[in-house]
Amino acid sequence: MNDLLRKIPVEKSINYLVLAYAFTLPLSRAAVSLFSILLFVLWLLDSGLKERFFNALKNPFILAWAIFLLFSTLSLLWSEYFIHGLKYLRHYWVLLPLFAFVTYVKTENIPKIISAFLFGMLISEILSYGIFLDIWTFNHKTSLDPSPFMNHIHYSTFLAVTSLLLLNRFFFEEELKLRVFYFIYFLMTTSNLFINGGRTGQLAFVIGLFVVGIINMKNKLVAIFSIALLSTLLFTTAYYLSPTFQSRLHTTMSALTQIESNTNQMYASSFGTRLGAWMVASKIFQDHPLLGVGMGSEMYALKEKIDTTMPELKTFHPEYGPLLYNIKHYHNSYVTYLIQMGTIGLILFLHIFYRLAKLPIGDRELNNLKYIFIIVFMIACMFEQMFALEFPLALFTLFSGIFVAASKTKKVGL
Repeated sequence: MNDLLRKIPVEKSINYLVLAYAFTLPLSRAAVSLFSILLFVLWLLDSGLKERFFNALKNPFILAWAIFLLFSTLSLLWSEYFIHGLKYLRHYWVLLPLFAFVTYVKTENIPKIISAFLFGMLISEILSYGIFLDIWTFNHKTSLDPSPFMNHIHYSTFLAVTSLLLLNRFFFEEELKLRVFYFIYFLMTTSNLFINGGRTGQLAFVIGLFVVGIINMKNKLVAIFSIALLSTLLFTTAYYLSPTFQSRLHTTMSALTQIESNTNQMYASSFGTRLGAWMVASKIFQDHPLLGVGMGSEMYALKEKIDTTMPELKTFHPEYGPLLYNIKHYHNSYVTYLIQMGTIGLILFLHIFYRLAKLPIGDRELNNLKYIFIIVFMIACMFEQMFALEFPLALFTLFSGIFVAASKTKKVGL
């Protein structure tokens, strides 16, 4: 058995598996699970495990994750719902491929990895357009929700990352044919973003658009004006051509009007429910500012706080009942960690992004992409629990793994 294991070309196999992982990431949850496990198992099987493990921890980004996960585990000690905390912790197994990235992924393969992801996204977008245009049906999705493999919030984040990646690549590509291709693909992806209902990705995209312009154009004033004009054109076109975007925009405006009314009905919308949950969270934080309530207890703490001190927030919906009671999570990563693990936990979580931003990458295009990705993901974290769900966490694993691998050399050459 040992002789057989020694014959496996671990490094070569891992680099091929990473390509498959990147390609299937937008297409299949099962494939993400399979390739995540295979990557980690291969990493475990190679010789010198102890040395490789501690070498991985020498990377500040990997170490930041390790410290965060250790504190998350410790928070189970003061959680009243230990089992629920364990169930929450299990989501983080999706991060395991990071060990393969930091140890074995070759920097010269990074352009291929990104291209594999873009090819996977292209297939998913073709399927999405087919659903939107009623050409075919897929996974019981309709033209009002044409995200083929995941929910619209997560798919909008995938689309925002892809669109900004393509625009960033457009600025660096010297060959005219490829520049035209990237710009057309950018327009296609951006259009797809606005025919889907994910407002989270749309907001992240618009802010990321300004980041792309500012970091890639020498004249910052021209960059801001150009991106503002492009954003206006995109939103205007989307409003008149996409019924989904128009409907979601009207829903948002209606929710804001309800919030301005300052009545209990302000919590009866999707955004209002989130706002109400965040208000309750602020009260919970005042009671547990340093360590939080422990992982697994965060939603029980919300119900208890409403029962004991804020019964007026039991807004009743004729179909769904008391909305705040039925909310499954806080729809905000920062709020979630603040309630789970207090100020310490939130600081450790933010430290992960800080260490990712500080990774030294010599290639300017990839370094720019690093900042764009961080901006998009941090904005998405404001409206969704991105690190407790497989697809968004796998997206973070892939791109942070790419940046970790790229930081091992000064030049990548995209």
